[in-house]
Amino acid sequence: MLFLDSMEDALAELTTNEYVLSTEAKLKNFVREVLEKVGVERSAAEIVGDVLVAADERGVESHGVARLESYYVSRIRSGKLNPKPNYHVARETETTVVYDADNGLGHPVGKLAMEAVIEKARKHGSAFGAVRNSNHFGIAGYYAMLALPHDMIGMASTNSVRYGAPTYGKEVMLGTNPLAFAIPANKEPAFVLDFATTTVPRGKLEVYKRKEKRLAEGWAIDEAGNPTTDPDAALRGALLPLGGFGVEHGGHKGYGLGLLVDILCGVLSGGAFGTGIPTMKEAKEGAISHWFGAFRIDGFRDPAAFKSDMDRELRAFKDSPRAPGQNRIYVAGEIEHELTLAHRKNGVPVHYKVWDGLQKLAADLQIPFDLAR
Repeated sequence: MLFLDSMEDALAELTTNEYVLSTEAKLKNFVREVLEKVGVERSAAEIVGDVLVAADERGVESHGVARLESYYVSRIRSGKLNPKPNYHVARETETTVVYDADNGLGHPVGKLAMEAVIEKARKHGSAFGAVRNSNHFGIAGYYAMLALPHDMIGMASTNSVRYGAPTYGKEVMLGTNPLAFAIPANKEPAFVLDFATTTVPRGKLEVYKRKEKRLAEGWAIDEAGNPTTDPDAALRGALLPLGGFGVEHGGHKGYGLGLLVDILCGVLSGGAFGTGIPTMKEAKEGAISHWFGAFRIDGFRDPAAFKSDMDRELRAFKDSPRAPGQNRIYVAGEIEHELTLAHRKNGVPVHYKVWDGLQKLAADLQIPFDLAR
């Protein structure tokens, strides 16, 4: 995430001369072409493009097209990630489903699982699903939001490669392990809460390294367990749980949430968990698991009345008195929603270093590079 204070700050950050503007269609088509070139089937490649570009549009550049080569293409080309997996159901009941991803890309199987959960919830009121033996699946909010058009509340989560230390620890034991919830409203944008259970996603450290910026205090520790603001030292060390070091600012709560995600995703699905999940230095693939949920609002009350009350609820917070010097109060997902509208209209920003990497990837794969808006 950008973790910026306002919509204005977000747009200012993403429209500097460090960014090149592209379009949604061009970026999605480029991702599809690249992945097809390395052996991924078209339908799966299109889903990956949808997820990556959605991240960039929402301002979550750490999970956007910047990851195309390093997270997906390089691993497919090295034989570590299966480009043509056999996604299959490993266990199923009327209200639950578990998929085995066969070491494939996480995005297509994540969408497949969430859509199955939504269909089961449509029939039975609520449903849950999981995926094991998978890989990185992008932003968790993408999958939770799939429930919104069905008048459902959606949930999604994933464990990840280990980057984070437990409270009072210095060894990486947990991933960034995000949680996402999507709740529809009427005239207001949907409430979309999508957050890492570490202080920031690891991709945020990569973004800061790319931009040669110092980290905020309390984000990470170095290899010795000491707090650091150096992104290089942090990348060699560990992220801290949401809340930071110790318990004074709630670090134990972030640690607990991260462990909860690992249990729901890894232990419950029968996938890898804890130290069975690799660190960045290890070469084990297919060790990531995901978890999904959906339930119908009409199981509780009339959806139209619910969404009308959601508008009232969200506006009450947005219209409440502001702190000195602050122009606006936001609710979860609002900045990302407005960024998406702005970027679809004015162009999707891609950092120039990412742009250069995509251009090199295109040349390497002999794919035309015409991404400029």
